[in-house]
Amino acid sequence: MEHRIVGPGPYRATKLWNETVELFRTKMPLRKHRCRFKSYERCFTAAEAVDWLHELLRRSQNFGPEVTRKQTVQLLKKFLKNHVIEDIKGKWGQEDFEDNRHLYSLQKILGLDSLEEVLDVKLVNSKFIIHNVYSVSKQGVVILDDKSKELPHWVLSAMKCLANWPNCSDLKQPMYLGFEKDVFKTIADYYGHLKEPLLTFHLFDAFVSVLGLLQKEEMAIEAFQICCLLLPPENRRKLQLLMRMMARICLNKEMPPLCDGFGTRTLMVQTFSHCILCSKDEVDLDDLLAARLVTFLMDNYQEILKVPLALQTSIEERVAHLRRVQIKYPGADMDITLSAPSFCRQISPEEFEYQRAYGSQEPLAALLEEVITDAKLSSKEKKKKLKQFQKSYPEVYQERFPTPESEALLFPEKPKAKPQLLMWALKNPFQPFQRTRSFRM
Repeated sequence: MEHRIVGPGPYRATKLWNETVELFRTKMPLRKHRCRFKSYERCFTAAEAVDWLHELLRRSQNFGPEVTRKQTVQLLKKFLKNHVIEDIKGKWGQEDFEDNRHLYSLQKILGLDSLEEVLDVKLVNSKFIIHNVYSVSKQGVVILDDKSKELPHWVLSAMKCLANWPNCSDLKQPMYLGFEKDVFKTIADYYGHLKEPLLTFHLFDAFVSVLGLLQKEEMAIEAFQICCLLLPPENRRKLQLLMRMMARICLNKEMPPLCDGFGTRTLMVQTFSHCILCSKDEVDLDDLLAARLVTFLMDNYQEILKVPLALQTSIEERVAHLRRVQIKYPGADMDITLSAPSFCRQISPEEFEYQRAYGSQEPLAALLEEVITDAKLSSKEKKKKLKQFQKSYPEVYQERFPTPESEALLFPEKPKAKPQLLMWALKNPFQPFQRTRSFRM
């Protein structure tokens, strides 16, 4: 039950928050409690949370023993506000955390204890997530490496035509009465004949679980963001382009009716719901669930289909953590480190100590030489920077300047100019004082 030491640097507060939340979620003791003749599994009282977290913070080198119980309560208030914990009865918006016997539980992802309840985690491809996060255009649309999985050119041209109606510069064919209906039918036919829905069969249960969060809009959007990052990149790209087209058509007042008897928004939902979400068994209930999901997607597609900054930061920090060399000391009771990725190798404690002592000195020595040889720096600025370097890295500085004489060579003393008064005295030797006559009237 210990924090990893978080040193000074950018995003330190964010790293401390993530570290503390992770420890609380994984280590906070959960047990059965009774409240008003009813039993609740896997929960804790507010006072138990304060006791446990207060002890954790006091033992942490990142915080220290001066942390007060009141400060711990303030942190748990933030946990509640940011959905790390939740009221045991699911109350939302009005609750406030206090140091008492009130019951709380950990916030579940998509309302579940584990994603394993709604999807086969073996089918989750980490390469998809990384691609969906980093291989995107300025508009946030996924860029595919394999162009054979791209939308056919004629479908893409048709979608651009309706998205930018009536400015269809991408199409060279002359327009006629009902032209836009035929273009829409072309797009609908293509998406209607996909072998698998865009949200895939194996993610069906995960997306349906999110529908239970629609009353809590912020949570639903965040859950959809995470689920959409699990999609194959070609599916995510097709979904992004389709939702953007659908939203633009619905907002375009110049667009003629695309189907008699249906409003544009209703037509979009009914036409594309099935190609976006359906189960492998295709039960009747699927249509209702798909319609609810597509309606929510249309209203919030810009937020849902962009990469959340907080999640991207967490991924980068996690990847950085996994890339650190994992050390296994002999005689340890248990190995709690994660298995190293294929591009890392395990090293001995002796090799680690050697790398720590000498591995970082080369770039520091190069930095020192850069300061020494920088002709743009004045002597005063250079001396100031060297003094700072000596204070921060005394061993590297001592190796470069082993003696005071070697340091003095860098700043040779300039010959001192003699005072002007002395020079004048040499040219005009001092004459003894002579009495002069006084002239009196």
